[in-house]
Amino acid sequence: MNTLAVEINHIGKKFGKIHALKDVSFSFNKGEIFGLLGPNGAGKTTLVRIMTTILEPDQGSITLFGKDIHKRRKGIRQIIGYVPASVILYPHLTAHENLIHSASLYGMAKRKALEAIEFLLTKFDMWDWRNEKIKNFSSGMAQKINICRGILHEPQLLVLDEPTNGLDPESRQVVRDFILEINAAGTTVLLTTHVMWSVEEICKRVAIIEKGNLIAIDHISNLKSLEMSKKDSIKVIVSGLIENKNDIEKLKRTDWILDVKHEDQKNYVFTINGSGKVKELQQLLLKTFSTIENIKINEPTLEDVFISLTKRIN
Repeated sequence: MNTLAVEINHIGKKFGKIHALKDVSFSFNKGEIFGLLGPNGAGKTTLVRIMTTILEPDQGSITLFGKDIHKRRKGIRQIIGYVPASVILYPHLTAHENLIHSASLYGMAKRKALEAIEFLLTKFDMWDWRNEKIKNFSSGMAQKINICRGILHEPQLLVLDEPTNGLDPESRQVVRDFILEINAAGTTVLLTTHVMWSVEEICKRVAIIEKGNLIAIDHISNLKSLEMSKKDSIKVIVSGLIENKNDIEKLKRTDWILDVKHEDQKNYVFTINGSGKVKELQQLLLKTFSTIENIKINEPTLEDVFISLTKRIN
């Protein structure tokens, strides 16, 4: 049984002399929330426009749920929801009218469309604004309607291109929770963004592209571990109690423990020589501390990983 939702094979795309995508290949599974990361101009939007049949690639192919998108364009569009980075709504129509129009394009029955529209507008706290024209909305309000438009027909794959553009922190939380909710109900999600921290809460695996090149695809935890293994020193923060203070002095004499700072009564910061000694340090801490409440490794962020990886091609 094929568990792949999307399989991208050797996709290339040029705009004049600009090589937007260069032989990009990766895949992700049904039921995933998968992150496609990269700075503005990396090629993310070009790739999702090809995936959603808006653009044709110069080379390569894409398979969605086992179907070649170039051979089954109409059928593919029925199972994809696409929320572009820029709002694509009719400004002279109301929020409700825009969504009714979108529902008709998807061929939705009127009753089902009305039920979906009411549910989504209520979910995004926009029901009271349903009869207001889009031209009178703030960018954040318009983006909420933009998101509703892309998920009206309950797609199997939802492609979100920078979905939190223009949203305030509270609205971003609503979008994040909704992504998790529809994913739990079975929708596969592709999230593209240049904001690295925004994906760490909801994505387990990511692909990173820069200047049209695929530079990494892996679990976020693996990417962080690999980055941490490159560091000369690692900080480990420990919250706990030590009965014999002389035991700390013994730890300080360990050759691979570079520094120990006692920040307050319960918190210690250990600087050790590389990530390879983390497990050994944990064993020493269990022998030294009478009680341990928490051990935190000061690991790199996804943004740290991205900056490190992009140095190779810049």
